[in-house]
Amino acid sequence: MQPLVIDLTGKKIVIAGGGKIAFRKANVLSSEGADITFIAPDFSKDVIGLANQKNYSLLHKEAQPSDFKDAFLSIMATNNREINSMLVQSLAPSQLVCVVDESGEGNVAFPATIRRGHLQIAVTSNGSSPKLTRMLKKELEEQFNDSWIEYTAFLSACREQIKKLPISYDEKNQLLAELLDDNYRLHEYEREKKWQYLQSLT
Repeated sequence: MQPLVIDLTGKKIVIAGGGKIAFRKANVLSSEGADITFIAPDFSKDVIGLANQKNYSLLHKEAQPSDFKDAFLSIMATNNREINSMLVQSLAPSQLVCVVDESGEGNVAFPATIRRGHLQIAVTSNGSSPKLTRMLKKELEEQFNDSWIEYTAFLSACREQIKKLPISYDEKNQLLAELLDDNYRLHEYEREKKWQYLQSLT
């Protein structure tokens, strides 16, 4: 499988299921600005709370193949293996679908994700060892601490500033490479000095 970073803003996501796993998947996506609909006969308190908070739709019924016709991403998260399998088999091959209890039936898997500002790191064992994935995520969370939040914001602002400078391509690349010095991540005053210097070049 090929990892991709996809903008889900405004995209329609349909989740079959209203329990713990459906909630976990939706909660992962809750910061992405997607339009999420849950379909299930009953919903947990967590799902109801998230739906109320994010203005997601709740359809109280058994999911049917037609419910996923216009979905950008479909997530099969019922607690019934046969229903999940039946629903995914009804979808067009071109549709994106995650099957939570049998990843090989779908074409989308949710990696473990670490976010630190603009930095996003995803890790997966492609189903071979969820324990390995969790272990690696924990190690990465420790390695990439909160200092990366301000640092990546600094890198983003500097990149935009450097793009505007009336200098050569090679000179811009040199300035961008200098920003990777770890002092800029660890020391705010170093970031401020560099930012003032870049502004002086305009």
